Order: sequence, then structure tokens, then C-alpha cells
Amino acid sequence: MKKRMPSSRLSLAEIQKGYFVKPEDDFATNYVITQDGLKVYRLKGIATIMSEPRLSDDGTYGSVFLDDGSQNIVALAFRENTKLLMSIKKGDLVQFIAKLNEWQGKKQLTIEALSLVSSNMLTLHRAESVLTKLKQKKYFNIAQKIYEEEKNVRKAMDRAKKEGINPDLIDAIEELNYLKEYAEENRIFDSDTVLESKVLDAIEKLDEGDGVVLDLILYELKDDYVADDIDNAVRELLSRGDLYEPKVNYFKKTN
Repeated sequence: MKKRMPSSRLSLAEIQKGYFVKPEDDFATNYVITQDGLKVYRLKGIATIMSEPRLSDDGTYGSVFLDDGSQNIVALAFRENTKLLMSIKKGDLVQFIAKLNEWQGKKQLTIEALSLVSSNMLTLHRAESVLTKLKQKKYFNIAQKIYEEEKNVRKAMDRAKKEGINPDLIDAIEELNYLKEYAEENRIFDSDTVLESKVLDAIEKLDEGDGVVLDLILYELKDDYVADDIDNAVRELLSRGDLYEPKVNYFKKTN
């Protein structure tokens, strides 16, 4: 039986600033390594639902847009977990546990558990997240100093262990150095695809205050793109929070 990895309570900002790692072993769990060397296999968080949940016609797939006040992210649900999205709506505050994934260079969550919570829980979550970060940063800084002084991974790990510091942090520092060095050349082009950028430009150009109806966006870009591709780009921008829907089938830029 595959071991269930522990969950970490952190802000979405820490996840978005970290590096996504997909191990070569197909049975190993994906993780995000934070700037302070914490490997996050499953994330526990509290966030606001920023868009109405979207479900596939057959009910086997769903998505929702989350924001915890520090950052935002797309969360996905599959198979039996799609039922979790049926009991929530835009504006709800939820607690979630999710695995970490990445698609086209963008980090995503795969929901395992989700429930409505009160605003008091958000305050508690933020306090615990800050505490987790401060503790991790403290030990990471000590490990970083040992690593720089020893200039040898094995010696640094031995010294860290003697000084009561988890030697795995030395490995994490090595991994972070590698990821930072090769981040640019390994990065998948993701930020705004050409089509998504053109959709945003079209909406900015055509919006007279109430948003732009989808048919007008399709007409504006019809010479270069097919309707399905334009519609998919609009839905992706909507799920990421770059667009919102002030009324049905009308779209506005978020900022």
C-alpha cells in the first residue's frame, strides 16, 4: 500500500513561490519545495471560493478557483471527489487538503477533502502558517550556514545531525540550488499564452464598462483562431481569476 504523505499548513504564497518537483519514480508523490527547503506533499489550507465551481457533464471532473488572501490557485476534483464541489458556492470559506500538481508550468491543487468553515478558522490558519514558516526558516538558515562552511554535502549532513538539525535540510539546499540554477531553461512557457494575451487585449479594447459578451470576443479573434480555442482560453482565464463574469456570458478583466 502506498504511504500517505503528511500534510503541511502553509499559505498559497509559499506554494506559488516554491518549486514543483515530479519524481522520476512513477509511484513517488509530487511535491513543492519551498524557498526555505520544506517539501510539501499535501497542502492543508483555508481559502475563499472565488468562482462558481465548474463540473464536467459526466460529473467526473470539476474545478474551482481559490484565494487565501496571499495568493490564488486553481483546484481540481476528480471522480468521487467532485461531489465536494456540489456543496459550495462562490464566496464560501473552506478548509481543504489537497495534493500538488502542475500543468503548463502552473501549480494546481487536486482536492482530497473540503469543508465549509467559519472566519475564525482563517485567523487560526494564518497564525499556524506563519509559525510553520518561521520555524522552517530558522532551521533552514542554520543548515545553510553549515552547508556554506563545510563546502561538502556529506560533512555538512554529519555536522547538522550533531547540532540537532535535520540533515535532510542539507539535501534540500542542494536540491534548491539545482532548481534555481536550471529554472529558466527547464521552465515550460506558461504565463500568458499568445491566445490568452489576445483575449485579454480584445476585452480591454471592447469593454465599455459592463464587460464583453463572448460572441463579440469570438468575432474579434475569428480571423486567427477557431471558436473552441477562444472559448477555452476565456474559461482558463476565468478559472485563474484573470477574468470574472459580472453577468452570464459577459467577461471583464479582473484588474
